[in-house]
Amino acid sequence: MAKKMALPKIGVNMTEAVIVKWLVRVGDKVNDGDALIEAETDKSTQEIYATDSGVVAKLLFGEGDTVQCHQDILVLVDEGEKYSGDAPLPVVQQEPEQLQKADTRLRNVPTKPVLAQGNRIKISPLAKKMAKEIGIDIQMLYPATPGSRIVKADILAFKPQDTQAQVIAELPAGEYLQRIAMSPMRRAIASRMSESNLQKPCAALTTTAGAEALLALRERYRQRGIPLSIDAILVKIAGRALSLHRNINTVLKGNEILVKRDINVGVAVDTPKGLMVPVIQNADSKTLAEIGENLAVLAVEARESRIAGKDIRGGTFTITNLGMFDIEQFTPVINPPECCILAIGAIKKVFAADENDQPVLKKAFQMTLVFDHRIVDGAPAAKFLKDFKEFVENPELLI
Repeated sequence: MAKKMALPKIGVNMTEAVIVKWLVRVGDKVNDGDALIEAETDKSTQEIYATDSGVVAKLLFGEGDTVQCHQDILVLVDEGEKYSGDAPLPVVQQEPEQLQKADTRLRNVPTKPVLAQGNRIKISPLAKKMAKEIGIDIQMLYPATPGSRIVKADILAFKPQDTQAQVIAELPAGEYLQRIAMSPMRRAIASRMSESNLQKPCAALTTTAGAEALLALRERYRQRGIPLSIDAILVKIAGRALSLHRNINTVLKGNEILVKRDINVGVAVDTPKGLMVPVIQNADSKTLAEIGENLAVLAVEARESRIAGKDIRGGTFTITNLGMFDIEQFTPVINPPECCILAIGAIKKVFAADENDQPVLKKAFQMTLVFDHRIVDGAPAAKFLKDFKEFVENPELLI
């Protein structure tokens, strides 16, 4: 019996996904748990797995299509059964040679694109990809052969100067350079940042911390053959400081402040597709070496868009470091629903007084704590930041 499989919701904030690549074709046998597609969600690109077994009879969307959660994406039938519905269309197929050589004179009689199920325009994945790269609105395209779908030949034959084609309007000269569609991840970032700014009355505290002991600790680990980043040490410090200041490891739910049991520290990572925040679970109970190794792996997976959903959820505190870009101080936006975020600036040489009150050149950096003033007041936030600085300047206290 034919049965449809829907796109599962694999994250709390996930509402849709873009099909990057189909991993199965019509006629393939799949089992429950097999990987079906690579999909770009609001968090990352990850595999979506089958929730049923059968033989693929029809793919309902093509590569590049946006699919809503719980929307059907394919049809499965039992082995040996023939699908009685419409003939299945492969997701990836070669454009017919005769269409590639289509006479562009056919375009003198424009016809509207054929709408597929769900009021989607029928267009091949390759043609859709080309249109997106060139900046052509597919709603303004029409097929060379009336009633068929838009293919590569239609994109190649497209002429912006053809007034009969009702082509997409060019960007106003001198005003815009490019039109860029927001990806699901970019839209998710925009939504969360808007939510944070609108709902969280924030305040910020900045202090300067000496970096000499921090750098010395990193060097000692390096000499032992253990690579350790500054961010990894800061995650460990955050875990310890949060265990002493549970009022920072909190979220607001209605009229209640909920103290989180686990201390999960996220680290903002810049990726080609946007900002991602891998989370080190239970940072207070992990060793420095464990945190260093874990963070290094997660950062690579985030940049390559293959990080697992579980590794970017559940954060209770976030660290964001722009020191590598020579930024000395900045005020970040809190990652909701968390209470705080800590900004780390570039390590610089500054003059400071020694034990004899004589000026000496030392390495230091600025830290800015942004906190949700609904949850915590300035004094408790300042106490947390003071202890955080103490651990930075005296990391032996972590032991």
